[in-house]
Amino acid sequence: MARAIAVASGAGDVQAVTGSGTLVGYSVRETAGSPAAATLTLRDGTSAAGAPCVFISLAASTSLTAISPALDFSLGLFVDRVTGTSEIALYII
Repeated sequence: MARAIAVASGAGDVQAVTGSGTLVGYSVRETAGSPAAATLTLRDGTSAAGAPCVFISLAASTSLTAISPALDFSLGLFVDRVTGTSEIALYII
């Protein structure tokens, strides 16, 4: 069964998971409001240099929930907040 990893609202990058695991879904929302937008990249690793796994783009004041195919990561799951402010929940097994 998946467990949820909550990543607080913010504009800065954050290490969400350390070590290996499998991403099976996520729920993300843009939190700054109009006219802001948010762009995030979920990366396998411990920095913005890690291999990209998922690309997410959100318009202002929107959210997205997605079930992904089982996506294995080996070094960790790093949330690279490219633009905007967002909060995200990652579903990991």
